Amino acid sequence: MKKWLHNLMKMGPCGGDGGSQKDMDIRGVTRIAKVMVRSGHTIDAVSILYERNGNLEWSSQWGGRGGSINEINLARNEYLTSVVGHYGYYKKDFVIRSLTFFSNLHTYGPYGRQEGIAFALPSARGKIVGFHARSGLFLDAIGTYVKID
Repeated sequence: MKKWLHNLMKMGPCGGDGGSQKDMDIRGVTRIAKVMVRSGHTIDAVSILYERNGNLEWSSQWGGRGGSINEINLARNEYLTSVVGHYGYYKKDFVIRSLTFFSNLHTYGPYGRQEGIAFALPSARGKIVGFHARSGLFLDAIGTYVKID
C-alpha cells in the first residue's frame, strides 16, 4: 500500500494483522540515528532513535522482550534506503520473521530467520524517515515513511 502525504510516502505495512497499531510521529524528523532490533527465531521487537529539531528521541519498543539485541548505528551522513524481510507463522502467530536494512552506505542484517513470504519496502530514491507497525508479543507487521526530495 502506498499513500502520499505531501512529500512523504507511507509504504506498507507488510506482515500480519495481529497486535496493535504503532506509529512514529514523523513531524520534524530529520533522520534516523539508530535502529534496535530484538531477534531470534523471529523479530521480537524494534525501536527507533531519531532526530527531531536537533534532539534525539526514542520511539517506544514495538514488540516483546525476547531475542538478542542488535543495534544499527547510522552515521550522520547515512540514511536508510530500503527494508526487506520475510513474514509468516512463528508458533501460532503470523509475524515478521526477518528484517534486513539497507542504507546508502551499508547493509545491516539479516536479523531473525529468512523463512516465509518475502517482502520489500523500497524508498524510490528517497530516504526512510520513520516507521509504522503492528505489534504485540512480537513484531507483527512493519511499514515505512519515505521522504522524497
